Amino acid sequence: MRFLQTLPLLAALLIAGCGSDRNEFSELWNTPIKRLWQGEEDRGNVRAALTPEVLAQIGRPTILLTVPGRENVESPFFAEERNGDTVTWLSVNNEFLLLQDGVLSGTRGLGGDLMNADLGEVHEALAGRRTQAVRIHRMLDGENHIVAESYVCDYAQRPERVAVGAYLTQVQATQIDETCTGVERVFENRYWLSGRGTIVRARQWAGEPLGYLEYERLSD
Repeated sequence: MRFLQTLPLLAALLIAGCGSDRNEFSELWNTPIKRLWQGEEDRGNVRAALTPEVLAQIGRPTILLTVPGRENVESPFFAEERNGDTVTWLSVNNEFLLLQDGVLSGTRGLGGDLMNADLGEVHEALAGRRTQAVRIHRMLDGENHIVAESYVCDYAQRPERVAVGAYLTQVQATQIDETCTGVERVFENRYWLSGRGTIVRARQWAGEPLGYLEYERLSD
């Protein structure tokens, strides 16, 4: 998920989006993406390259994923397809995130993948219709066996201003803390919901060895 590996796809998407207007493409490519490509700028500065202009040229909903357990490596993921309430997000390295109305329901290609999760009660709790929920994770272990893990989760919420987007714009959101207790571990997810009830930023447990995944919406 190193950003230098993402640049060829960004370039291809920009070229496709610009069509015959290569002057516009050249302006977008020259800075700061070109400097990142040539190693003249911090490769971890993904956010700086994903300007509103670049996101508009990409033309797909985009999220920025951060993996704290892997030295806070960042990578953009692009909406690939929707199946009901679940959107599949794809990175340039063919890694997948499955978000069910913004809640992590699966990963592919990230190692120790979360194959799927039962989240019906979780969505009810996030909507304020219950204060406790059961969630079940089905994980892929080191021997490619699926192992089920069950958790009982409690919820607390409070209003907060949160920074989201390419330029970390402050927006009013409701922060919801989800504390989940299982047989072997306790984890705490955190969601920030806009006034429309959309999750604009989240920190969610993906299981071992990934740990937590953090994402924020850069464009819709």
